[in-house]
Formats: sequence, C-alpha cells, structure tokens
Amino acid sequence: NGFWVGPVEMKLEDYFRYSDQAREERPLYLFDPKFAEKVPKLGLEYEVPVYFQEDLFSVLGHERPDYRWIIIGLAGSGSSFHIDPNSTSAWDAVIKGSKKWVLFPPDLIPPGVHPSPDGAEVACPVSIIEWFMNFYITTKTWKKKPIECICKAGEVIFVPNGWWHLVINLEESIAITQNYASRSK
Repeated sequence: NGFWVGPVEMKLEDYFRYSDQAREERPLYLFDPKFAEKVPKLGLEYEVPVYFQEDLFSVLGHERPDYRWIIIGLAGSGSSFHIDPNSTSAWDAVIKGSKKWVLFPPDLIPPGVHPSPDGAEVACPVSIIEWFMNFYITTKTWKKKPIECICKAGEVIFVPNGWWHLVINLEESIAITQNYASRSK
C-alpha cells in the first residue's frame, strides 16, 4: 500500500529514501487521507482532543468526505494558502518537528492569492518560499495583520472555518490533521 505524496502514490520506505536525499525548493509532501485504512494501528494511535469531538459529518458514516490526514514533510515543504473545504474547521497536532502557520480571517484575502468569485478555486502562483520573500513583509504594515505562530511537537493548533492559512515545515515534521463540522463553527 502506497501513501499519497503530492500527485503520486509511493511506498513509505521510498518516501523516506527520497527525503534523505532531497535538496529542492519545493520538496514533496506526504499528505494521505486514507492512512488509517492503510495502517489501522495509526488511526488508533491518537484521540481527537476533547474540544474537537463534536463532528456533524460523522453521521455520514462511509459517505463522509475525507477528513483526516497524516502529514509528513521535509523542511520547506508545506501547504500554500487555502480555506478548508465543506465549511469545516480543523485541528493539527504536530508529532515531530515544527511548523510555521500564517492565518488570515475570512474577510482578509492574503496578498498574492487570487480566489475565484465563488471561492471554489484558489490560485497562488508562487511557492511558499516565494510568498514569504515577496508578500510577507507587506502584511507587517497592515492595520489588520495575520495571526502567526510556530507549532512544535506536542502542540495542537485550531483553524477556524473560513480562515485562510499557509503552513511551512521549519524542519522535518510529522503531524495529524483533522477537519470537522460543529454547531459552534
């Protein structure tokens, strides 16, 4: 069974072999929504934090959209600006490493990001590193600034419904993330 690494499926041992040798600006990022089906023990190795246990999507059973992922990435890998799908909120627990997060509230589109009028498609024509080099500094002069933080191993971050967010691994990192829908939004 392979894991999803970008657009390709790869055995975990092959991903780790790649990660030992990779020296590129945009390293591949393992982001797999079926990890618990592929390795059931992994799905049982954690509990959903108490604050995030109400999940209205759970009533859908097997029809539920993808909602949890294991994420493994090298320093410099990550996820460019997006809003999580299906009006969900999310939590992300860092198991190993550290991640820098930059979050913008729903009414504040990050510079360099171009959503379609309905918000269904998002174009961010630059890499995460290019975004930090070309746009990040401009946000420092804004009256309404983004929220930024670094999450380290053992820490959990909450991403509210509708918030733009970018994540970059500051070092080789492993995390579990899960989307959910609650009455409190």
